[in-house]
Amino acid sequence: MVMVSPVRWFSRKPAPTPALQAAQPARFDPADFAPALRTRLLILQPTPFCNIDCDYCYLPQRDSTARMSLDTVRLAAERLRDDGLAGPELTVVWHAGEPLAMPIAFYDDAAAVLNEVLAPACVVTHSIQTNATLIDDRWCALFKRHNMRIGVSVDGPQALHDAHRHTRSGHGTHARVLRGIAALRAHRIPFHAIAVVTPATFAQADAFVDFFEAQGVSELGCNFDEAEGLHDRSSLTGHESAHAAFVERLLDRASAAGSSLRVRELALAAQLVARPLPQVRWRGHTTPDNAQTQPFALITLAHDGSFTTFSPELLGQPSTEFGDFVLGNVATGGFLESARSARFERLWAAVRRGTRECEDHCAHYAFCGGGAPANKLYENGDIASGETLYCRTMVKRPFDAMLARLERGRAAAHPQVATRGFADAS
Repeated sequence: MVMVSPVRWFSRKPAPTPALQAAQPARFDPADFAPALRTRLLILQPTPFCNIDCDYCYLPQRDSTARMSLDTVRLAAERLRDDGLAGPELTVVWHAGEPLAMPIAFYDDAAAVLNEVLAPACVVTHSIQTNATLIDDRWCALFKRHNMRIGVSVDGPQALHDAHRHTRSGHGTHARVLRGIAALRAHRIPFHAIAVVTPATFAQADAFVDFFEAQGVSELGCNFDEAEGLHDRSSLTGHESAHAAFVERLLDRASAAGSSLRVRELALAAQLVARPLPQVRWRGHTTPDNAQTQPFALITLAHDGSFTTFSPELLGQPSTEFGDFVLGNVATGGFLESARSARFERLWAAVRRGTRECEDHCAHYAFCGGGAPANKLYENGDIASGETLYCRTMVKRPFDAMLARLERGRAAAHPQVATRGFADAS
């Protein structure tokens, strides 16, 4: 739903304030940030191809079998190092389409390249988000060799999962996912799960939780079918009260004595109630830390070396104002060099305006830091806008439910705060 902000009148020449100064065009300079800019997540898309065909997928070109080269991996690491963006720790997230459609040997070689370029000053960890249908003993051996963090995409019980996550011939994938999970358990490889929830899930909240507990899942993230890219409408539209009841039931189940299930959104909410986000400064203006609104804190790189920053879902998507959101290519220039382009300046200005819109109008701003630019674009048609369905679903309702539970004094056993393993919170 598009937010309509009230018109506000200012004097002809208002006195400069940090917020107004932040909105004015200015050349990007990494030295303007405190603490210093560092890339936390390097999201590498080794292939756009996916071996299954989920009906809520937003990704274009998932029929393409193009693959990332090791030269591109090396260039990405070298650009990061040479730009001074590699801090003491870096998480490399292998994501989108299905990372396991690549050869196993690619990841052995890629891990060696990344360590060669970035170590010892930077400790590199690896995370893979997979549909789990291809996991076998050989893949498990790879995961163990490199201590990879594994996220499995599974939507719960078979009926919920197979309603949306199909093979390319239209059959359900649930049984194949369970085989992959069984292989992980057999090799004693820890993993977390990310489920896409819909109104059908809300009606089966207990069966949903029962499934994950039966599978030995202790960390669960609940995404929803967002309106993004090719998927232009979310099933949650018009069902937000049902989602609120679902969040309450998740909180009941995760808070129950003996439960080991940690729900990502509730764990984050508990953490934020106790300790709001740290602060970052840009030209004297302080904002809550949010990797999706800080330039180059999060970098997404396609198989061909083209890259963007801010929300990973922007890369390759068509836009009248921002083209395909590609800011550069590691084969021709560095990450910070791309910040001198007109496209980056327009995008950075729009992200700042959107962050200021949230700061001015949202009571949850200190716990979010300005939302997700991609969701603002896809839902509201404008990166410079404010509240989204994504905000209400992923941040506001879980936070308010946790806060209300604590205020009522019924959260003595609230979910443990544990976000390790959720390398990609989107």
